[in-house]
Amino acid sequence: MKEKNWIWIVCIAIFGSGLYFQSISFDYTLDDGLFIISNRITTKGMEEWTELFKYGSMNFIEISPVNSGIYRPFTLLTFALENELVGKFNPMVSHSINLILYFSLLIIVGWILVFLIQKRSLPWWVGGLTLFLFAVHPVHVEVVASAKSRDTLLSALFAFSAILIWAQNYKNLKAGHWIALLSLYFFSLLSKEESIPLIALVGLIAYFFLGKTPWEAAKSTLPFAAVALVYLLIRGLILDSASTAYDSYVNSVMYMANGSERLATNFYIYLQYLKLLIFPHPLSWDYSFSQLTVQNFQSMQVWLSIFIFGAVIYFAVKGFKERNLFSFGIIFYLATFSIFSNIVPALIIGSNLGERFLFVPSLAFSFLVVYLLFVLSKRLPGKWANLFPILLLIPVLLGFSWKTFDRTKVWKNNFTITKNDVRSAPKSWRTHAFYADELRKLGLEMKKDQPDSARNNFLEAKKEYKIMLGILGNDMPVSQYLSAYAEVLILLGDSTKAISTLETAIEKNPRSFYPLFQLGRFNFDKGNYSEAEIFYLKALQADKASLGPLYRNLGLTYSRMFQKEKAVVALEKSLQYSEDPEIKKVLGFLYSELGQTEKASQYLISDEVSTPEEIQFVSALIKGNSAFEKKDYKTALGEYLKIEPVYDQVDGQSKFPSFFSAFGKTLLETGDTTGAKINFLKAVEKMKSQDPVVYTNLGTIAFLKDKNFSLAENYYKKAIEYGVEDKFSGYSNIGMTQLAQKKEKEASVTFEKALEFGSSRSVIGNLYLLNRSLGNVEKANYYQGLLGTPKSN
Repeated sequence: MKEKNWIWIVCIAIFGSGLYFQSISFDYTLDDGLFIISNRITTKGMEEWTELFKYGSMNFIEISPVNSGIYRPFTLLTFALENELVGKFNPMVSHSINLILYFSLLIIVGWILVFLIQKRSLPWWVGGLTLFLFAVHPVHVEVVASAKSRDTLLSALFAFSAILIWAQNYKNLKAGHWIALLSLYFFSLLSKEESIPLIALVGLIAYFFLGKTPWEAAKSTLPFAAVALVYLLIRGLILDSASTAYDSYVNSVMYMANGSERLATNFYIYLQYLKLLIFPHPLSWDYSFSQLTVQNFQSMQVWLSIFIFGAVIYFAVKGFKERNLFSFGIIFYLATFSIFSNIVPALIIGSNLGERFLFVPSLAFSFLVVYLLFVLSKRLPGKWANLFPILLLIPVLLGFSWKTFDRTKVWKNNFTITKNDVRSAPKSWRTHAFYADELRKLGLEMKKDQPDSARNNFLEAKKEYKIMLGILGNDMPVSQYLSAYAEVLILLGDSTKAISTLETAIEKNPRSFYPLFQLGRFNFDKGNYSEAEIFYLKALQADKASLGPLYRNLGLTYSRMFQKEKAVVALEKSLQYSEDPEIKKVLGFLYSELGQTEKASQYLISDEVSTPEEIQFVSALIKGNSAFEKKDYKTALGEYLKIEPVYDQVDGQSKFPSFFSAFGKTLLETGDTTGAKINFLKAVEKMKSQDPVVYTNLGTIAFLKDKNFSLAENYYKKAIEYGVEDKFSGYSNIGMTQLAQKKEKEASVTFEKALEFGSSRSVIGNLYLLNRSLGNVEKANYYQGLLGTPKSN
């Protein structure tokens, strides 16, 4: 029989791994990036491989790195080595490695089963059907089809290889055997810690198959336990004890449960795991809140779970003394599942339920099913004894194989897996959030060439984000998705809802870059430049700020605020992050306005200036601004008159936003008050100017020429609001308009405010006359004294 065992083992391994052959052409999906393309160490190949052993495995990810949670350096090392050898991460290579590992694991598990059935004189088909059922079980899809789950495959492969060496040589274990098996088991733990419970399998094999006493079986586990202890000590020294982002109900509802609810919820989840083993449909990569919810002892499913697990534990205990293999299978299942059982608060895992957690426990399940059929078959006569289990399992094996093959298709890329699983887990916030995100990304890719299809994607994404928000409620502990939702709203043109969502995102996370940046942009577009500046400055202090676009927008904001020096500094910084020809032009225009003609020419006179209108514009701008800075207003006017007819054609609003202000000033200085007023008003209405000089000049024209004193007062107040440099003159001007309107009390207050910034005999004289008119004798005498005239009684 021994020479034939390899045939069924290899055939089953080929068939089981062959079901996943299609995955070789798949993309990276979901969490793959944590270990691969979004990992700052593995992406460097073997350049910094030693770092992988010095820190926790979540310390190297680009998003929210933490030195706590998991320690799987060997798995990461294999990814780093893969990248080094291939030259660049390739999903085809990563998926191929997973298939090789799964095939190898099935071979090792097959030989362990051969060893076990021979020790208990069971027919070969007990091992064959157990391996077959294990190989094709659909709950394995997540492990084999996800490149990141190499950690589970490596851990299982190394651990079962160690156990096989131990089992086959238990009577005569030599130094070489010990070195090999303990090294393999240590590598297993360094790949993923979930192989710790497989220590129990060593003791179970010793007791149920090798005839050891309980004490002898326990002693058999000690070398493996010692290795596990060493691993845990290393892990404890390296990892921080701080909690991570996984400690939230959005990952495990156990964080919402207390007391009896925790126990009831656990039993409810155990039942869901059992259901997936028996009837693996529907399947999902995620079972987050609120796909599974907190339970209490009023639930019938909780009591059903208690009854089932109470019964299996009873049979396990009852059959233990007789070394009943049902007892072996049950204890094997409970032991390997224990690490995911949330049995105590300190061991709560960062997930409600995961099909990947059933990978090794499904082997125990497969054994129990086949062994039950074997026991039942012994009651049948003749050839039916062997045919009965096979005939009964054929439809199950075919059904599981089809389900595995069909489910694997879903893992083709992020879009296919998320689209499918919003139906599989419709109450999970995460399935909707991830699907919405994939729709958003796809829409962005299609926006330029297929705008209608892109809009449909954005509309669908909006719907999915709203479902996600409805599931999470107002608490919304994962605020980063608010930014993505806001982006979709922006793309759909719903700015009102987008602004509200962005403001909520900032409330949840004041250091979030995207909402700060976008609120700055919204305010800029509305002409609220001072508000835009506030948001952009806050964005500079945000987490993971995109500094290139941020300095660009900040510079443009300063330009519109006529803070030209600040604008230049910010825009020069933006060029350090990306070469933007348009920003170079803006800088050229700013330098020209600042009178730095040579610097302006460096940016403006280039091959990129091609059209006759643009050549005329640039030439006139440089000459006009240079003359303007020298107060040669006649020459400046001549050049600005050349700019005026081509201004809109060359997008002058973005290139020379202060044109109407400068043009108005030259007209005013050359005696054309009407033309000056027209251009100053264009600066205000068309360019949303915040230049205090513009408002000061408009105020002066309204006051002296139009005699519209109330309008003049408003213009002068705007000049103060936008930061007029000469505040003494600014407040003096307001006071004069109020005086002209016979607002004596207001004028008195305004003139006093002016004295905070300077002094003049006319202002003091006005204050003397105003206070005298208002009956404020003491103040009148005070100001009269300042004038140096005799005080009146």
